[in-house]
Amino acid sequence: MDNLSNTEIIQQVYRDFAAGNMQSVLSYFDSNIVWVRPGEPDIPFAGTFKGFEEMQKMFAVIQGTIRLKSFAPKKFCSNDNTVVVTGNDSVEVIATGKFYNSDWVQAFTLRDKKIIHVQVYMDTLAIAKAFQL
Repeated sequence: MDNLSNTEIIQQVYRDFAAGNMQSVLSYFDSNIVWVRPGEPDIPFAGTFKGFEEMQKMFAVIQGTIRLKSFAPKKFCSNDNTVVVTGNDSVEVIATGKFYNSDWVQAFTLRDKKIIHVQVYMDTLAIAKAFQL
């Protein structure tokens, strides 16, 4: 990990996520991570998550509420300590059986090869509708 660029670190995080290797994914995050996802309270995995434990809880909520049908990062752009990724996903909400497709942007800030902040931008209306009974 020491020799990887910030972009390569984020690309590896996505590869590990796709492979289901959450232990490796989590190893790239700083213990004081702040992860911001819009859509609260309509989306169960939305909110501001501060610290490693809260981030792990967010991932657990994601795993318990949706089934990813596809998750595709498309473009990686970087500048200094920031890597911005565009992509899209197709998801089934477990509780309702409804599907949503969403383009998204995830902006990662890194310090000393660790992710310290993530800001997610996504179609919160489509996602919230999929959670409605």
